[in-house]
Amino acid sequence: MHSIGLRNRNVIPSMFISVAIAMIFTNVMSVVATIIDGVITSRFLGSFHYSSISLLSPVMSFFLLFSASIATGCQIVSSKAIGVGNKDEANAAFSYSLIYASLMAVFVLGFCWFFPTLLFRITGVSLSSHRNLYTQMMSYLHGYMPGIPFLILIQVMVPIIVMDGGKSRFTISSVLFLLTDLVGDLLNVLVFEGGIFGMGFASSVSYFVQFLVLIFHFASKKSYFRLSFKNIRRNLVSEIGKAGNPTTIKKLFSVLRDIVINRINLSVAVSAAAIVALGIQNDLNTLLLSISIGIGNALLSMTSIYYSAQDRVGLRKLFSFSMSFSAVISGLACVVVFFIAPGLAFSYTKDKEVLDLSVFSIRCMALSIPLETMSSSFQSYLQGVRKRKTVNGISFFERFFIPVLAAVFLARIFGSKGVLASIFLSKLFLVIVMLLIVLVRNKHIPKDIYEWMLLPDDFGGSEDNNLYIRIKTMDDVVKARDDSEQFCVKHGIEDKRALYCALFIEEMAGNVVLHGKRKRFNSVCCDFRLFINENKISITLRDYCRQFDPSRYIEQNQNEEKGLGIKLVKSLSSEFRYFSAFNSNNLIIVID
Repeated sequence: MHSIGLRNRNVIPSMFISVAIAMIFTNVMSVVATIIDGVITSRFLGSFHYSSISLLSPVMSFFLLFSASIATGCQIVSSKAIGVGNKDEANAAFSYSLIYASLMAVFVLGFCWFFPTLLFRITGVSLSSHRNLYTQMMSYLHGYMPGIPFLILIQVMVPIIVMDGGKSRFTISSVLFLLTDLVGDLLNVLVFEGGIFGMGFASSVSYFVQFLVLIFHFASKKSYFRLSFKNIRRNLVSEIGKAGNPTTIKKLFSVLRDIVINRINLSVAVSAAAIVALGIQNDLNTLLLSISIGIGNALLSMTSIYYSAQDRVGLRKLFSFSMSFSAVISGLACVVVFFIAPGLAFSYTKDKEVLDLSVFSIRCMALSIPLETMSSSFQSYLQGVRKRKTVNGISFFERFFIPVLAAVFLARIFGSKGVLASIFLSKLFLVIVMLLIVLVRNKHIPKDIYEWMLLPDDFGGSEDNNLYIRIKTMDDVVKARDDSEQFCVKHGIEDKRALYCALFIEEMAGNVVLHGKRKRFNSVCCDFRLFINENKISITLRDYCRQFDPSRYIEQNQNEEKGLGIKLVKSLSSEFRYFSAFNSNNLIIVID
């Protein structure tokens, strides 16, 4: 296997780290752009203008939750289709999602244009009660609106592009987005003097630039995904909607929570400092949530693939590693942010009152990050294994009930400081609720990792029906060949098919060891799974090596003597499916 910095690293951790870091980095770039907007607005235009942007943010998130839902549904359905080698199904899900996103963009633009007053009232701002805030929010909205369609389409495209091996393009697009936004903001305040409208318009231009970079991915011949209308069916629409339903509910509760807590803070705030401090907390919390969002997106897609393939051991490795990775990364982020809180607050403002409240709010938020990341990762895993009702129940407690209850309770006692501190208390209660859910589902304290995973007892077959081997050298290939033949005979498979199975392993795994090495890595590795169920043999080979599609290779060399072994394997198998996901090669062979 090609390790990332380490020799002989496991395939699953390599895939997960690669994707999660790309996702985290890209989310960070997007949020940093928002923070830059806030910092530049606060420094150059004043804290009052910044307040108008922070109050409008939850309402805009409400519109984006529908496109985020369809993006998640597309991600899950496409991963499921890829896991069983159904390319047409994956393309149909992708095509429908783009159509839906385009219609959503038209609807959102229309609503923002014709009903802005209703949007502002939801945040607690009206023309009669907060005339100046209303005017500033209207100016920002008009500048931000042109970028909304591109933002919605980006949401749908990003998970697919990363799954399709486009992490580099994704990262480049994020960097360009950040640079465009930074330059646009500075030009606005230093040259054009466009005020709060210019800040919104700079964001719009940035979304357009990122969209242009991403859309060209699908023009590449290497892209697995293509826009296709012929495969769209009614059942698929329902499938995507159900798969994305937990995301809709989670984000809906998040938006409602932010709106309600903003209104609570407005009601108890004795000065504008409390509004600014909560806005700064939300900005930086959104930045650190990039950790949980990035890990969650990577975990969701990979979980869906392993779950569809009924790979119990692979799923266990993924779950165990992802939760450990979440704890380490979020713990480090918590410590760093807690100690640099004064510097972060000072980047926004020099006002003494705002600084004191902001440092307090940032530190409360920092303590909540490990709890948030672990709970979010667990929910992404549960969504990937189709535990939608459980995820929906957790979302209600996490995103609305507990945070609002904590904010109301602490606000009555401590005022605005209580509202700012409620973020940590609510996450602590959430973790307790999730532990209780696992205890209730198992009816006892979990004894092993499988009980934490909440899988059906018969998932992936019994251990006796599965053979897992890691292949790194040609000696491993020979051993895998012999072990697989013996395994087949032991399970009652006739000699001829047992021999075929052994030859398949030798041919395909041997190709990986001999030809799979990437130039920048010094080792290769292939994870091999042999599963026998009711006289049916299923072989899965997964590696993190140089991309190689055996089916395409056969098509390109039909009239030549190249690849005779691969051609023999395909001709003797009843199913021969290949897919590339997260820069890994995945081959599924079935011998009936």
